[in-house]
Amino acid sequence: MTAQRPTRARLPVLDAALSQVRGRDRDGLLRPEFATCAVAILQLGARAYALGLYAPSDARLLSQAVTRLAEALPANPDDRREPREERS
Repeated sequence: MTAQRPTRARLPVLDAALSQVRGRDRDGLLRPEFATCAVAILQLGARAYALGLYAPSDARLLSQAVTRLAEALPANPDDRREPREERS
């Protein structure tokens, strides 16, 4: 991103979302590839916020979106519903 030093403190909402995602991953409630992506997204969001590149409201929306997606996605591909019919 940049070598610039952060100008703001960390946002607790992002830290909480990161802890929640890591906890769900540790408990086996997330797909490994999603856990990796979610952690990276939240860490980059926290860095962007600390550098002043990201508004607090946007950081909160990001953390909500990632945690809701983590809750909505099944833990493994076998948990998916029936595949949708292909329309021709």
